[in-house]
Amino acid sequence: MHITHISEKLVTVFNKEYAAQYDGLYVEKDYRNECDIIEKIIQLQANIGSNSILDIGCGTGGHAIEFIKRNYEVTGVDLSPYMLEIAKIKSESIGLQHKIRWVCGDIRDFNTGIKYDVCIMMFSVIGYLVSNEDILAGLRNVRKHLKLGGLIIFDFWSGPAVITSPATDRVKEIKRKDSTIIRMGKTSLNIEKQVADVTFKLWEWKNKSLLSTSEEMHSIRYFFTKEIELFLLSTGFKLKKISSFPDVKSPIDVYCWNGLAIGIAV
Repeated sequence: MHITHISEKLVTVFNKEYAAQYDGLYVEKDYRNECDIIEKIIQLQANIGSNSILDIGCGTGGHAIEFIKRNYEVTGVDLSPYMLEIAKIKSESIGLQHKIRWVCGDIRDFNTGIKYDVCIMMFSVIGYLVSNEDILAGLRNVRKHLKLGGLIIFDFWSGPAVITSPATDRVKEIKRKDSTIIRMGKTSLNIEKQVADVTFKLWEWKNKSLLSTSEEMHSIRYFFTKEIELFLLSTGFKLKKISSFPDVKSPIDVYCWNGLAIGIAV
């Protein structure tokens, strides 16, 4: 399956170096469990027969490929061509390339020409829309791609926890057969803009020799429940539920950074 290029906007994060190390950096992420949670929501909340999923910010295909394995029709959209190329290679390696469509595009203006039953935006994708205007544009475009009664499901950074339990500087080391990757993450909060600026620095070493180094800053907006309800209401959705994530049985609190929102297209 080829990658359809819709948007030519400048990619400032998830560039080639970071994309190449992405799956190694998040090897502990349990995509299967997250898809179990999403699938249960679809079964409980969606229209009977919901089978098509639009995965926005699909990255290297962790969720999209898992849903293809479960016989859903999936389109994966991402702004980074480097992430999509890895997703394409992964789907080809297990013989699923003919069952999925990869689209390189911007959430605010891509157009697949298809209406879906469900849209998912996982791993804080909505947080990369830092301004009110971008959030509204993105959600309106999602609504355009959903059938009446379709679901939007997304996780987000929860404002109460981000403010009361701010992130500390973190270092992650990944040892491979012939190299070592070190990532340092440093977070600073811009309270006025409601944004967490996360600077990632990557070093790749082999036999005590530095092979490469790179740096990216990810500006990620954090949200409060009432503004999510208002954003959804303003773009053609009705809020169904907000909870913690991945413990969707628990409400949002000041200890959990990750929340999950479910909306229905009206």
